[in-house]
Amino acid sequence: MSDLVAVPVYNEIATLALVMAKIRDNHDGDILAVDDGSTDGSYETLQNTPGIVVLRHERNMGYGKSVIDGLEYAVRNGYEKVVTIDCDEQHEPKFIGRMFAELGDYDVLSGSRYLETSPEDDAAPPDRLDINRKITEVINQITGFNLTDSFCGFKCYRVSAIARLSLDEPGYAQPLQFWIQAKHSGLSVQEIPTPRIYKNLSRTFGGGIDDPEKRLGYYMEVVERELERWRMKNTPKSRRTA
Repeated sequence: MSDLVAVPVYNEIATLALVMAKIRDNHDGDILAVDDGSTDGSYETLQNTPGIVVLRHERNMGYGKSVIDGLEYAVRNGYEKVVTIDCDEQHEPKFIGRMFAELGDYDVLSGSRYLETSPEDDAAPPDRLDINRKITEVINQITGFNLTDSFCGFKCYRVSAIARLSLDEPGYAQPLQFWIQAKHSGLSVQEIPTPRIYKNLSRTFGGGIDDPEKRLGYYMEVVERELERWRMKNTPKSRRTA
């Protein structure tokens, strides 16, 4: 079966047609769009776009849930590799082929906006850069992956490897849960440089985490919860109740 490109979509009508066209220009295999309860016509546009499989959340469930559903679709349908790419023009579809080609023997090839720098790179909003650095340091301490960008959603996965995971974080902290589970499941990881693009600085996170302190707190809460989950999983029952 051909490789899959999975695209989380939520109210992306301004960029949807262009991004999907660029994905098709750079990928002749299957494309899956996961619409997360869009209310701006994105879902209807996807339904009328030939050559795209569309999954629909009847209500907004979160970015992480859309990514997870895309990965689970790849597992269920027996794909070898899957690339996830956002639909807001912050990822370059022209790198899709390189992602598939350079996965090599790794289980995960993750885009990084900070692995290399280019004069064409946009400046990251200060609060996002600060949080990314802090959380990436925490993730590296836990996993030893030596990442430079723990949040980039532009990734290529070996489907047989991600089938070992039990991802369930529906929000923007889903990548953090992923890294911790990847470590515990023995997945091999490599980063690849990708352009740093920030086109819509007014876009909000929603869910009460637009405030940087609250957002950082939410991320740390997910990290700590996932660590506790694995601690309990690896603790004999006799010791849990002692």
